Amino acid sequence: MPALWTDRVWHEFRAGNLTRGYRDVLLTLRTFRGTGGLCVPAHATLADRAGCSVRTVQRALVQAQVLDLVSWTERRIRAGWRWLRTSNAYRLAVPDRPVQSGMRAPFPRSTTCPATTGQTVRGEESLSKQSALQDMLVAAAGLPDLLAIRRAAIEGRLNPAAINCAEKITFSRQDMATTPLPWRWGSS
Repeated sequence: MPALWTDRVWHEFRAGNLTRGYRDVLLTLRTFRGTGGLCVPAHATLADRAGCSVRTVQRALVQAQVLDLVSWTERRIRAGWRWLRTSNAYRLAVPDRPVQSGMRAPFPRSTTCPATTGQTVRGEESLSKQSALQDMLVAAAGLPDLLAIRRAAIEGRLNPAAINCAEKITFSRQDMATTPLPWRWGSS
């Protein structure tokens, strides 16, 4: 039985019904097979051994149930006055029907990734992000070059009008410390 089941998992994988991660999870599940054909590993244990996330394990088990490769029952234990849920009991099965291609639903693909990335599938920036970047560059071009003004002031090459402009823009730490602010204690 284990060899037939393993062969069936590989056939389903080659038909495109299982991803590599799902295949690895199912082959790892087979290693937990105990007496009577039951497997009782926790999702976290399967994820650790298969090298994937717990969510991938859950998806793999659901897909295996759709393909009739695995069935499971919920196990509960009594702890005092209440029942606690523990790991499921999995039973491996080889379906009678032949392997059919296309049993796995395709991943939803769209032209853009979620709005949080602002990038298209090919890694390019979205049009709204490109236009926002252009707007920022245009706005930044109209600002005075404060670094050039500071360098010129340090070197003493500024005319008095430029020095007045630089004084209006920059504040020293001493100015900030002596300026009374309404939220400071003791200020009026």
